[in-house]
Amino acid sequence: MRIALVSFEFPPAIAIGGIGTYAWEAATMLAQGGHEVEVFSAGKKGPEPAEEFGVKVHRFDDDDRAAFRKAIVPTFSQRHKETPFDVLESPELGMEGQEIAKKFPDLPRVVKLHTPEYLLGQIGWEEPTLLEKLHFTLGCLRKGKLAFLEKPPFEPESDPECLWTRKADEIAAPSSAIGNRLAEDWFLDREKISFFPLPMTPSAELLSLEPATEAKTIGFLGRLEPRKGVLEMARAIPSILRKAPETRFRFIGPTWNYKQSDMETWIRKNFASSLHAIDFVGAIGKEQLADEFKKCDVMLFPSRWESFGLVCPESMSAARAVIGSSSGGMAEIIVNGESGILVPPKNPQAIAKAVLNLINRPERVTTLAKNGRQRVLDFLSHEGILPLQIASYERAISAAKKRNA
Repeated sequence: MRIALVSFEFPPAIAIGGIGTYAWEAATMLAQGGHEVEVFSAGKKGPEPAEEFGVKVHRFDDDDRAAFRKAIVPTFSQRHKETPFDVLESPELGMEGQEIAKKFPDLPRVVKLHTPEYLLGQIGWEEPTLLEKLHFTLGCLRKGKLAFLEKPPFEPESDPECLWTRKADEIAAPSSAIGNRLAEDWFLDREKISFFPLPMTPSAELLSLEPATEAKTIGFLGRLEPRKGVLEMARAIPSILRKAPETRFRFIGPTWNYKQSDMETWIRKNFASSLHAIDFVGAIGKEQLADEFKKCDVMLFPSRWESFGLVCPESMSAARAVIGSSSGGMAEIIVNGESGILVPPKNPQAIAKAVLNLINRPERVTTLAKNGRQRVLDFLSHEGILPLQIASYERAISAAKKRNA
C-alpha cells in the first residue's frame, strides 16, 4: 500500500508533542511492514533518521498550519502523479490534509484524531475569579460595550476541524475517550470511527533501565500548563511533604504562559515553602529521556483530560511506577492497580494519597513498574497495531470507492 502521511509535526525538525511522536511511530511501523510511506511535514530540510527505515520525508519551511497545508500541495501533486497514493492520512487538528483533499477529492482519506482546538480550549479553561470577571467587564464598558468573561461557546457547524473530520472516509481514534467524545460533540457518523491505540516501540535505553524500587522522587514530564494537571500536582506537594519530608519532585518540560507570567514562576511564587523539594528541569530532548527517567521513581500525569497521553506509556516502558489520570485515554492504557494507578482529575487530595501509598509500600512500586513495562510491550507493539492500522486504511479505500461511484 502507498500511504501519504501529512503531519505538521515530525521529528527531528518539528518535535512539539504527541502528534509528531505518533507520526514517527506510524511511518516507521508502516515502512517496516512493507508499505510505501511518504511524510509531508513542516520544518527545515536536514538529516532525516526516518529515511533509514525506508520513509520518504518532504519538508516545508512554514511556521503555521494554515500556510503549511497549502505549501504541501504542489509537491504532493507531483508525487501523486508519478506514483498514485492509495490513501491520505492527516490529523483533525489544523485540517492539514484539507487542501490536498480539495485538489484530489477522489483520494481516500483518513482523519486521525488527536485533540482538536475546541477541546484544548475547554480542557484548559479555568473559571476566572470574581475580580478577574469584574476587571474584564469594566474594561469592556470603558470601550463602550457590555461583555462578560465566560467560557467560549462551541458551535460544531462553524468549526472547520469538525467539518473536515466529517468529510473523512475513515476516522481513526486512538482511544474510545476521544472517539466517543467527538462523536457526541461533533455529531460524527459512528460507522466511520475505528478504535485502536497508537503504536509505540520503546527505545533500548528505556528498556535497559532497572525497575524502580521505591518512591523517593516523583517526576512529571510534559508542558507545564493547567490542562496537564500541573496545578493539582503542585497543590498536592505540601500535603505529601508533611508526611514524607524527604520526597523530591521533578518538573521536566517547558513552562507555558499562565496568569500574566508562566507556570514555573507561578509555582515558585505560590509554593515557596516547598521549593527546597522541587526541581524545574526545563525542556529536554529525546536523548535525555533515559537519564531523566533514571532520576525518578514514580511518574505523575494528573491531566484534566488526554486523548491518549504518550508520555504515560513512555514512562511505563522505562519501568517507572505511573500515576495517571482517570479522565481520557490514559485510563485505557493503565490497568488500575495492576500496571499503574489512576486518580480523578482536578483532585490534589487523590494525588497526595496515591503518592503516599507508594512511598509507604515500596514493594508495590516495583510491581507496578514491571507490570507497566510489560503492558506497553503487549498493548502497543507494532506487531499488534500494524494490522489494525492497515485495516483502517482499507476501510477508507472501500468507503471512497462507494463515495466516488
